[in-house]
Amino acid sequence: MRITVLCTDLGIRVPGEKGASMHLQSITRALAEIGHEVQLIAVAGHGPPPTGLAQVHLLPHPGRAEGLQRELNKLAFVERVASEMGDVVRAFAPDVIYERLALFGSAGAQLAATVPGCRHVLEVNSLLAEEESEWRGLHLAPLATRVEREVLEQAHLAIAVSDEVAAKVSAAAPATRCVVVANGAEVERFRHLPFAAQARRDLGLPQRVPMAAFVGALRPWHGVDLAIDAIARTADMHLVVAGDGPIRTDLAQHAASLGGWGRVHFLGHVDHGRVAATLAAADVAVAPYPALSSFSFSPLKLYEYLAAGIPVVASSIGQIPAVLEHGRWGTLVPAGDVAALAKALQVAATDPAAKERAITARRHALRHHGWQQRARDIVALADEAEVRSRAMA
Repeated sequence: MRITVLCTDLGIRVPGEKGASMHLQSITRALAEIGHEVQLIAVAGHGPPPTGLAQVHLLPHPGRAEGLQRELNKLAFVERVASEMGDVVRAFAPDVIYERLALFGSAGAQLAATVPGCRHVLEVNSLLAEEESEWRGLHLAPLATRVEREVLEQAHLAIAVSDEVAAKVSAAAPATRCVVVANGAEVERFRHLPFAAQARRDLGLPQRVPMAAFVGALRPWHGVDLAIDAIARTADMHLVVAGDGPIRTDLAQHAASLGGWGRVHFLGHVDHGRVAATLAAADVAVAPYPALSSFSFSPLKLYEYLAAGIPVVASSIGQIPAVLEHGRWGTLVPAGDVAALAKALQVAATDPAAKERAITARRHALRHHGWQQRARDIVALADEAEVRSRAMA
């Protein structure tokens, strides 16, 4: 099968270290690894383009902007991709255009319409018009919502990363078939892990203290402040924070105000290739999401935590209970409950039963949560969409 992977989101670059960028690169690479001819069209990042693909077309970023100009840049970029990449896509003649839904992202629908027999499959991580309006504000919200709904309605298939996202897709475009395929992890990076003592030495972390780890971007909805609060309630636990983001300074000040500065270790940005070693330094991994009114994430970090083979403590919200099989693969605590989080971290870091459970969870994750398995699921669904399309015709 020939597959064009397309992303016009200006915030997702290739190469890139953001979770969304890693997701895009991982699923693209996995599709090629399982034997398909893959063409990638995306926004250029910094560094060499991915190898092992039939074609890679990375268009330069138009430059940073804010407010209305930022939205106009997104609109212009989508139209640029649709016009400049038309000949490239038609020459490749894909069977499927697999597009990550982006704000104003109509390029995939436009390009698919010019290739006979091409199916347009949308990967939906969230409904961007709603998300942007909530977190950043959106000047062109009516236009963004209309384009998003039209693109969803025209797609042969929508693949949502969680049940919550799927419900939103079904509400916005009831006639569109939507199936859930959760995120995954680059499990090969987790097959050979260093011993904890060596990992701590390499990272400059203290030895012989119970250590929790958080890996991810430092943004308000990830709840790192709650993890700091929980650590402060324990007698001796430390927290290593691997990631960077706009609230890092606020979090550091918060840790200092609680007297926990010496027990909270900010590593800053950690290259994705070092995530496995960072988690190997910890006794427990934490996903401390707050009690958000709308939680539709499929956290990449959760699958990486499981693959690292250490106990997991996570908020019982959204997709997380299902991923942890309602407590089989980790400990669930009420979202936003700092006291419960502190207690769960202390127990998970020292309980032999929790460590045994984590080892079993690791085997399960390495077998079932790799990107190649996700790619096989996506291809099977795309084939099914073709059968349905022919039957309807």
